Amino acid sequence: MFLSRLGDLDGTEEHLHLAIDIHGLDRRRTRAIVLACLGGIRLRQGDVDGAMMTWRDFLDCADGIRAVKVQASLQDMRVRLRRYSGVPEAQELRERAARFAA
Repeated sequence: MFLSRLGDLDGTEEHLHLAIDIHGLDRRRTRAIVLACLGGIRLRQGDVDGAMMTWRDFLDCADGIRAVKVQASLQDMRVRLRRYSGVPEAQELRERAARFAA
C-alpha cells in the first residue's frame, strides 16, 4: 500500500496480485484484507466493475472473520460504494457488508 500512497496504482495492483497469486495467502484474514485493498485500488483506477468483482470475492472470503482490519475494510468499502447508489450490484455489496458489520 506504500506504492498507492505515492500514487503508483498500477504498481500497487501488481504487488497485490503477486501477494495473492505467488505467495498464496493461505490465511483467510490476510487474503480478505488484500482483496479489500485491491478493490479500492481498482476503484481509484476507474475500474468500477473490477472493484465490485474484487469486493464480492472479499466478502466471500471475509465471511465469519471478526478482525478489526476486516471490519475497517468493510466500512471503507461501504463508504466508497455510496457514490454508486443507483447501481444494483453496488447496493447489494453494501447490504452484504452491513450484515457482516452487524
